[in-house]
Amino acid sequence: MPVTSADSEAYSSSSGIQSSSQNSDNSPSGKLKRLRPLAIVLAVSLAHPIYGSTYVLLGGTVGTTVPMQQDYRLAGALLTESTSLLLLWYVMSVEGKKWSDIGLQFRSSDILRGLGLFVAGTIVAAFVAVPVQHFYRSWTGHWLIPKDLHPILGFGISMLSLAFACLNPFFEELIVRAYAMSELVSAGFSQGVAILVSVALQMSYHLYQGAAHAIALTCIFTIFSIYYAQTGKIMPILVAHLVTDVLALLHGF
Repeated sequence: MPVTSADSEAYSSSSGIQSSSQNSDNSPSGKLKRLRPLAIVLAVSLAHPIYGSTYVLLGGTVGTTVPMQQDYRLAGALLTESTSLLLLWYVMSVEGKKWSDIGLQFRSSDILRGLGLFVAGTIVAAFVAVPVQHFYRSWTGHWLIPKDLHPILGFGISMLSLAFACLNPFFEELIVRAYAMSELVSAGFSQGVAILVSVALQMSYHLYQGAAHAIALTCIFTIFSIYYAQTGKIMPILVAHLVTDVLALLHGF
């Protein structure tokens, strides 16, 4: 993606996402009115993932043993995520916003920052898991066993699964992190509220993975959201998320 000199200056001087000075109506009704475009994007983009996650969480089964079924699920996910990103682009265009306004600009240094975020998220998740596991064992008498995700996410290596692993970070990070947090702060909410909402939204369609995975993901998503709130840069987070998804695909859960 080409970066103009103006974009480069904004990128280098950015100190995180900030509230828009053009918004004078900070009443609850005024804030909600400014969040209508965000609400539309989130409703269209997340309705199906949240529904599917809830279905599995409540005991529904989803198999990946039949190749045709695997391809159908992956194609459906690619369709949902690509059209959601198109909707995001359209809504931002109507609002007169560019991708760079939500921090989507690439620098070679973003690769190292992204790898650093991946390592940091992994370490924090591991450290948090230790006291949680001991507390759970003292309460229940046994360890919290991570849910086996292979029956749900064991797609194997294919063109469709690789395409999904590459597209999914853009879908999640641009919509529920960059755009959602930017809009919330611009509407007058604090960065803390934006972080909480972003993590809650992202967790809402990951709960099917079970308690152990949910704890780890909450830690990772919180690290990502804090980084975005402080820097306003989404590209390193995209790199970290991409590494996570590709490694998960290669590992086969």
